[in-house]
Amino acid sequence: DPLLEELLFAVASCCDAVIACRVSPKQKALLVKLVRNYVSPTPVTLAIGDGANDVGMIQEAHVGIGISGLEGQQAVNSSDFAIAQFRFLQDLVLIHGRWNFLRMARVVLFSFYKNAAMAGTMIVFGQQCLYSGTPLYDMWVISMLNFLAGIPILFLGMFDRDLDREYVKRNPIVYKSGPNNEHLTLRVSLRWVFLTVVHIFAIYSLSQNPLAGGSGGGGVTSAFTGLMHNADRDSPGDGEGGDLKVYGTSIFTYLIFTLAYKVLYESRSIINGVWPACTCRKAIGQGWPNRVAWTWVGILWGSIGFFFFAMYTYQLVGRSGASSMSPFVMVANHTFNTRSITWLLLLLVPTAACAFDVVGKVFGNMYYPTQTQIHCEIQAAEVAAENRRTRTKGGRGGEDS
Repeated sequence: DPLLEELLFAVASCCDAVIACRVSPKQKALLVKLVRNYVSPTPVTLAIGDGANDVGMIQEAHVGIGISGLEGQQAVNSSDFAIAQFRFLQDLVLIHGRWNFLRMARVVLFSFYKNAAMAGTMIVFGQQCLYSGTPLYDMWVISMLNFLAGIPILFLGMFDRDLDREYVKRNPIVYKSGPNNEHLTLRVSLRWVFLTVVHIFAIYSLSQNPLAGGSGGGGVTSAFTGLMHNADRDSPGDGEGGDLKVYGTSIFTYLIFTLAYKVLYESRSIINGVWPACTCRKAIGQGWPNRVAWTWVGILWGSIGFFFFAMYTYQLVGRSGASSMSPFVMVANHTFNTRSITWLLLLLVPTAACAFDVVGKVFGNMYYPTQTQIHCEIQAAEVAAENRRTRTKGGRGGEDS
């Protein structure tokens, strides 16, 4: 009855807390539906239960949490999240919920960024080949992008954090960043779009002339380019010319390193002073997984390390006679073993591309800091003060002994 629903809600809304006793499973679900329909603005509801009679309530709520216990697994199987004990609910909602919102915002933005960056360099290259459809990168190299760029952001999405759990519990004002949608707004998205365009032109334009050997062509191929020249002194080399595969593989390498730099820079753990990543201070006592630099593991081994392994393996497979891979024979060897310019640009191009990110972040933190950034700086100051006190006590203890 709609009239009785309104009456019940009017009475319930006057109370700080409402306890419904001896209600049926259907009535539990109706109570959740009552809150969803009558509270304005529309709230995000959460239901938690441990038995089969809680399934309807769990499914009716926006977020359903099941507790695995003596009453079976029905509630767990119907829920969005499962916990072992009710006391874990506090950290699940107040700590991990906040951390995961921050992580998912970065994962979503980076997922669009990495694909747009690769497609953008191919579009810019298309202008130089008269939009003939010639790809800048080898087709097998293109297929590796999502894996190479996905591993670092996967680790970032699982382990990154901006504030320690104890600081968050002491300062509940930090939860305002969620309702204020601080981490994923139109302004933040437009900033990522702008930086994506900047990275595209920085990677391609800074690589084009050095890799192509200037206006004379020929390519820079030797580690002794200062001593060896062709007839055209504007095109130094040792007689080995780089083809389109070498050219595209070089630019793809700079793209992968730029993506890796971007992941490191977007890691709140690193930027906010928790070095090298993911809360490495042993004093926190949260177990070894949180003290391992998982962001570095993902980038060095999952992305960059696997990239070089895949390139050299790919060129060897091409020598076996595989028709789709034969054009890549010795491309990795020629790109990385005989071209000093590849390694020089590997240092310069990603650094120059990410310089815009650094300048923008420094300017924003100085003049337009977010609430989260302010709290990150406060926490960093507290950690530094605690470290100084620890060193002082240690020094005095040594003197006393």
